[in-house]
Amino acid sequence: MKRSVPLASAVLWLAMPVHAAQIVTPAQASVSASSGGVITFSPVYTVSTPQDGTVTGLGIRIHFNSSALQFNGVSKRFAYGLLPAGDVSTDTENYDADATTDKYFILPWVDVSGQWPGGSELPLTLASVSFTAKAGFTGSTMIRVSASGTVDGAAFQTTPMTVSVATGNASLKLKGFLQGAYNSTDGQMRDSLRNAGLLPLAQPYGYLGHQGAETTTATLLNTTGVDAPVDWVLVELRDKANASNRLAAKAALLQSDGDVVDAATGSSTLTFADTAPGSYYVALRHRNHLGVMTASPPSLTTTPVLVDFTASATALYGADIRAQQGSTRLLPAGDASLDNKLIAAGPDNDKNAILAIVLADPANTGPHTNFQSAGYQFTDQNMDGKTLYSGPDNDVNGLLGNILLAPGNSTNSTNYILPGSLPQ
Repeated sequence: MKRSVPLASAVLWLAMPVHAAQIVTPAQASVSASSGGVITFSPVYTVSTPQDGTVTGLGIRIHFNSSALQFNGVSKRFAYGLLPAGDVSTDTENYDADATTDKYFILPWVDVSGQWPGGSELPLTLASVSFTAKAGFTGSTMIRVSASGTVDGAAFQTTPMTVSVATGNASLKLKGFLQGAYNSTDGQMRDSLRNAGLLPLAQPYGYLGHQGAETTTATLLNTTGVDAPVDWVLVELRDKANASNRLAAKAALLQSDGDVVDAATGSSTLTFADTAPGSYYVALRHRNHLGVMTASPPSLTTTPVLVDFTASATALYGADIRAQQGSTRLLPAGDASLDNKLIAAGPDNDKNAILAIVLADPANTGPHTNFQSAGYQFTDQNMDGKTLYSGPDNDVNGLLGNILLAPGNSTNSTNYILPGSLPQ
């Protein structure tokens, strides 16, 4: 153990009102993981009294089962009063009263002036601790916290985090339609981007923070008919306790009939590697359409369930912003500026984003607003392989239609803002 830890424990025995409690709880009470999956434990600190929370510091032990979890490291440590962390040690004293959690390490903070945590608002996250579920372990294990040093007179309260490790990975089947490519005559989507050779072989969602290495093949891109690829989409699994927190993501191909398939194999079963079976919000996103997400987190197992965003019966998280085509539901087109909302007039509107691409095209020597700027572009709202501001098949009319027909736009204003329902 590093020498700073005993010093931290000694310094902490300074005045604090009797009956006060220093409290550390996990940001998540329970998590699920597959064998080899990464688990993050984030201890959150608060106090019962005094209300200003100023004390001389805290030292905590993080306990884990070394047969189940491999300790990877600590990041994002709260900086005020921070001392070096202790080495991983064997818990021969059983400090947390759990014989299965055989290893621990210490995280200490000290401020001899009694101002810790330095005016930071409580509760606050102390650190991000990373573990990997070891191969061969299945079942449940705990990550626990005990106090290596508290303020004199202060009680210490804590609760553990339960880690469930299962064999296999979460999987699902998914269906969705994009309004920009939808053909109401046959109930399918046009594959104009594929037909023009514009679909990339590698996934295009790095700008959304997805760093996956998904690629497809020329064979799949040459598929025609109802299984023809229309475009790449991004499928996300989000935390059931925090719908803004993306836990897993997979870029996939959307076919003409609405099926979302694995980009490498063409399988309609989407399997999320290193993601344990469990309950997750399911979100479907596209480059220039507003994304959607399930209203509640369905249970995903190794046997795939179908999430059908084309069906009106599939409830959405937040407002149902889908466009309607009879009984069919579509992701609405128009987000040319990539800001999770549709705006036809006013600041940051999507019409101007379309116009800018048209006018900036080097081949548009006029420049003309009815120039067709060819390519795989965010501004190509009807997904025909070109961006067009005015004239037949332009990319503005669909945006205007979604704004004027929005249920909340009671005055049919062009400057109405249609916000996306996907939490950011």
